[in-house]
Amino acid sequence: MDNTNSANNTLPSNRIREAMAAITAGRQNPEADVPCPVCGHPGLQVEDHSARPHAEWYALSCSSCGLDDTLHIPMGSRPGSFS
Repeated sequence: MDNTNSANNTLPSNRIREAMAAITAGRQNPEADVPCPVCGHPGLQVEDHSARPHAEWYALSCSSCGLDDTLHIPMGSRPGSFS
């Protein structure tokens, strides 16, 4: 996998889809060694910092490539939720 942003420890924008798949895989099987979306090595650490129902927010880290970033997924509002 391309490791172009490892120097600044951020998730490259072209790896967001892989990061979301890794988060889903980790939620479905918390004991699994999930591969890092940047370097592909198993052992991605995912911490759920979500503020549901407003957003899903995950801290992602990888000891292999140094990834240390967050992924914020805004959730839509429901009609009348702001009244």
